[in-house]
Amino acid sequence: MNSSFKEYYLQTKEKIDQKIQEFNQEMEEESSPLLKENFEYFTNLNKDGKLVRGTLVNLGYSLLKEDTDYSLDLSLAYEVFQTGILVHDDIIDNDDTRRGKETIHFVNTKKYQKYTDNKEEAKHLSDSIAICMGDYGLYEANRIISERYATCPNLGKVLSNFNRTVLTTIKGELLDVILPFQGKHELISTEDIEKNILEIYRLKTSHYTIIGPMSVGILLAGGDDNKLKDIEAFGEKVGIAFQIQDDVLGIYSSEMGKVKGSDIKEFKQTVLYSHILNTPYKDEFLEIYGNDNIDDERIEKVQDLLKKAGSYDYAIQLMNTMYDEALSLLDGYDWIKEEKKELLRGFVNYLRERNK
Repeated sequence: MNSSFKEYYLQTKEKIDQKIQEFNQEMEEESSPLLKENFEYFTNLNKDGKLVRGTLVNLGYSLLKEDTDYSLDLSLAYEVFQTGILVHDDIIDNDDTRRGKETIHFVNTKKYQKYTDNKEEAKHLSDSIAICMGDYGLYEANRIISERYATCPNLGKVLSNFNRTVLTTIKGELLDVILPFQGKHELISTEDIEKNILEIYRLKTSHYTIIGPMSVGILLAGGDDNKLKDIEAFGEKVGIAFQIQDDVLGIYSSEMGKVKGSDIKEFKQTVLYSHILNTPYKDEFLEIYGNDNIDDERIEKVQDLLKKAGSYDYAIQLMNTMYDEALSLLDGYDWIKEEKKELLRGFVNYLRERNK
């Protein structure tokens, strides 16, 4: 990691973490025992994150203003939004853990299935609770922004952009939900599969992870549309590269903080998957990919097939191309000071060098 970005990241992360601790403490003061229990489940998931998106809010603001502590409440709001949408994501993916902790729907399922013989009743209740808690996180984020920046002249633009990011992320998630079924049942061509995968990367990862947080920071600082367009072009490249890297690590890394082989079980739509569909290894690959019966031997088989098919190299090359194009765009942005460009270059290198 670039040393200047590492220092900036760690200092900012500490400040955001303090904001999160204060928010969590307030949320846990709920008087109703039935509500308090689930609020505490939420705050448990809301802490111990990497806070990269919150840091990017702060970094976006710092491109134009020096009083960066002013943006920390906006960073908090973005992190609360992230926790809320991940609660929903965990239901969709049927994941039992998140950040090494039990997910809200899973912990409630374990609790309530003790009191009924009807497993579907317990699951429906637990999913419903988690949906409500995810919604709560989304609206808490809006409340934080509306109240803590009530006197900010740019509040309208900040809220509009923030909610546009939420809507764009949901579009990406909808595609991500629909596409696996379409692909598994051959309702879509292999060419259209890759187009839709790249669209998911753009709508979901690029906007949610890079463009969204940086844009609201820039708007809070009074940035104009031209600056937003520059950041969107930069962030789109970085976000696509980040997601390709995430998908590669999801297959090949044992340090991702998720259930081993979960991407294979979930039939996750990635450029690795779309590439191998056009190779002689397709049928052998599809015998395993999307199968619930996954063990170490089958994971290793998938890894081997993707390398033999050239899919691994294809994904790595596309990832590096996107990172390089993002850095090239950054070099041409005259409105960003060189010291801030160094931070952004350091951020790109931070992503590029990660192994989890």
